[in-house]
Amino acid sequence: MSGPGWRQPVRMADAVAAALQRLGLEGRVRQHDIWRVWPSVVGPQIARHAQPHSVWQGRLIVHVTDSVWLHHLSMMRHRLVQALNGRLAPTQIREMVLRVGEVLAAPIGPSPRQSSPGDAGEMDPARVAEIENALAALGDVPFRDALRCLWLRASRQAASSADSPRMRQPQ
Repeated sequence: MSGPGWRQPVRMADAVAAALQRLGLEGRVRQHDIWRVWPSVVGPQIARHAQPHSVWQGRLIVHVTDSVWLHHLSMMRHRLVQALNGRLAPTQIREMVLRVGEVLAAPIGPSPRQSSPGDAGEMDPARVAEIENALAALGDVPFRDALRCLWLRASRQAASSADSPRMRQPQ
């Protein structure tokens, strides 16, 4: 039997990092650290009234609950940008844009003990254990949790599509 030669095994974290770099997504993934550090940079009171919405070309778009918070944070935005860039490895934010918009009442990001949309739900416990073991080597907890959520959701969708009868195409 001939075929491509076997490659040496690599750590999951290294494989994911290499794939992200190859796809040009490494910078975009690092930008999502903003959601992780936001509450600790701005404090709980501001975090209840202002939350990051998106990052676009070095601009952090932040939604605030009302015009009072928009004005208050506009006076602080340069200091907040400096503080965020101080917590993020390499500087990623060059400007903060404030907008009145929807601010979720729940804290940003799931805590380790909360359930999230990608939780195991009704999955086979052996499959969940297999996924957990594969992700155990990842050191970056927010990234590991996000990858876990996606992997569980994909596994659940694959299982449900395999169980459901296929629709017939009209002939």
